[in-house]
Amino acid sequence: MAMKAELFRHDEFVAINLNPDERRLKVEDEPALPGYDPGWRIWFYWDDEKLDHGEHEFLGVEVPNIDRLEEQDFVALERPNPPRIDLPEERLFGVTVADALRWMKRSRLNRQSRISA
Repeated sequence: MAMKAELFRHDEFVAINLNPDERRLKVEDEPALPGYDPGWRIWFYWDDEKLDHGEHEFLGVEVPNIDRLEEQDFVALERPNPPRIDLPEERLFGVTVADALRWMKRSRLNRQSRISA
């Protein structure tokens, strides 16, 4: 079963918050993936209390510029094994966070190409 997620989008900025009804302290940290450096393309958020105990519970992601995401970022999003999410406002149900961001990147590129045509 997919969990409810919350989407915030403004121009090229995108954020997805898992379990928006639960208020927990989040901390930004890179996933422990050898050779992966997200730089400033993507920020991963984890449960602060669990991270203090060496556990990684994925709570969300922020992307300053969706156009700059690379395939390695989508692969890294699959690594923390996040649950499937529902984003009803985008008509996306039972998708991974990576697939939701892929869809947003494609739809933004499609909108831009229609505008410039």
